[in-house]
Amino acid sequence: TSMAMYVPDRPDDEADLRLKIFRREESLSLSKILPHLSLLGVDVIDERPYELAIGNGERGFIYDFGVQVPGGSAAVQGRWTFEARQRFMAAFSASYAGDSEPDRFNALIMGADLDWREVSLLRSIGRYLRQVGITYSQSYFAQALSSNVDIARHLVQLFRTRFDPKSGLDPKARGAAATELVDKIKRALNDVASLDHDRIVRSFLAVIQAVVRTNFYVAGCQAIALKLLPRQIAELPEPRPAFEIFVYSPRMEGVHLRYGPVARGGIRWSDRAEDFRTEVLGLVKAQMVKNTVIVPVGAKGGFYCKRLPESREREAWLAEGLACYQLFVTSLLDVTDNIVGGVVVPPADVVRYD
Repeated sequence: TSMAMYVPDRPDDEADLRLKIFRREESLSLSKILPHLSLLGVDVIDERPYELAIGNGERGFIYDFGVQVPGGSAAVQGRWTFEARQRFMAAFSASYAGDSEPDRFNALIMGADLDWREVSLLRSIGRYLRQVGITYSQSYFAQALSSNVDIARHLVQLFRTRFDPKSGLDPKARGAAATELVDKIKRALNDVASLDHDRIVRSFLAVIQAVVRTNFYVAGCQAIALKLLPRQIAELPEPRPAFEIFVYSPRMEGVHLRYGPVARGGIRWSDRAEDFRTEVLGLVKAQMVKNTVIVPVGAKGGFYCKRLPESREREAWLAEGLACYQLFVTSLLDVTDNIVGGVVVPPADVVRYD
């Protein structure tokens, strides 16, 4: 599949931009395409599908969409640059393919000039906040950030400053730049009229400041792992573990809670989409009581599969559960030190604050 997005050359074309999708062999479902485009903030006003007979029994398809963008032709001349259109097409492709989730967070791609992975990072923080008991919906999280795009951009910039191993900053310069960004975000909060939006932004900021490791910049990672110090986040329910790793992907989500450097516990395949962390928290408390004579403290992990087939398809159901378990554990290991020959070997491309 390939794409092109361009300004139409016909003066009578009512579209601000045209998006063409080129595909061989398999056709696309138009009804499935439209929601992905709408969530990216554009309105599709016409669609022209074409089927081509290539020869040798092969087929090709061209899907030609006319779209209108917020701000109209003036916006096309301004912010919809070549780079911005490339970012839009990459985001649409990731959303349609299932590499990112189609939801209102995607409005930040054009609204805050973020790429789809950076939006996935903000989405993962929103998912974590829901698991720790913040009652706002994901749509409301997205609305709060979309209403304050400069702050959303600064939150991503803060994360990048703290954790991008290729930033070229030494630890002292990294810390100074992060402090400056935190101050900038807090000053910007003075202009946020909504108390809800203020609380949401502060929650996102608190999570980013509590993260001590991430695999976000590890090449080829298929899920986002955020290792946090939960005791630094004021809104978390008690008891707060010493260490926590939250794992997010469109396919699964999971959490691992640990109450000390040496801890013992297991991992559960949870069926509680909205509060699997609460389930794991209860399990780890029981684990600590049972194992206190073996090791001082407990640990427990849990993951939830988001794309399970019907349970009557037993083999496929189990295969997806196993794949999600492997993705969960692999993501935990992405941010975990190893010991080789008695020497601690840190994971590649992971900036460590612990």
